[in-house]
Amino acid sequence: MSMLVVAPITAEFEALAGAFDKHWGSPVLRDAGRVPVREYTAPGVVLAEGGFGKVQYGVTTQHLLDHLPDISLLVCAGVAGALTESAQVGDVVVGTATREHDFYSEVLSRVPPRFDGSSEHLARLAGALEGDLPFGVHFAPIASGDEGISDRVRKDAIHARTDALAVAFEGAGGARSALFSGVPYLEVRGISDMAEGDVLTELVANLPDTMANVADVVTRLVQS
Repeated sequence: MSMLVVAPITAEFEALAGAFDKHWGSPVLRDAGRVPVREYTAPGVVLAEGGFGKVQYGVTTQHLLDHLPDISLLVCAGVAGALTESAQVGDVVVGTATREHDFYSEVLSRVPPRFDGSSEHLARLAGALEGDLPFGVHFAPIASGDEGISDRVRKDAIHARTDALAVAFEGAGGARSALFSGVPYLEVRGISDMAEGDVLTELVANLPDTMANVADVVTRLVQS
């Protein structure tokens, strides 16, 4: 059984690849269907790039799940903006649930769709993270939607609607693919910005160190 880790964008993927290479050595490079992957055979980890936004990420992830047998857990790993001051740049948020904040329906429900993180893996990771870490780790919902958040009023509204600690694009796409394929799911996001002001400059500056923290958390999950 293997863990499939899918990073949304190239910078996130390359940061994870560099960290995983240091932990586990050079991977086997191959294709899963039409998607190139890095397979770390000893720990049983497959790393791939999923693409930007819920739809592209969901399509790519479903293709990967269709072509990779025996995946025991799908992990969406990347950066996010903080929705409250309790999470700071460099902290990591492990999603107890992924909430699709930009999904509205008067027919189905006014409540945003919720996809719970794997309770088994959340418990295992909580145990693996005991002790001092140089960054904060939060277990909380993560909001997902195809919308760049850089405004205090908007981020407060998303927090009120979802009770999420962080917000990013792709998580709901991955969660829907995992649900369709019957695979446990977990979203792990590092805080790269505070979701207001010049978020792009913050993201570029903070992504390398933040993704190193995400890699640390994912590695502890693999070893748990």
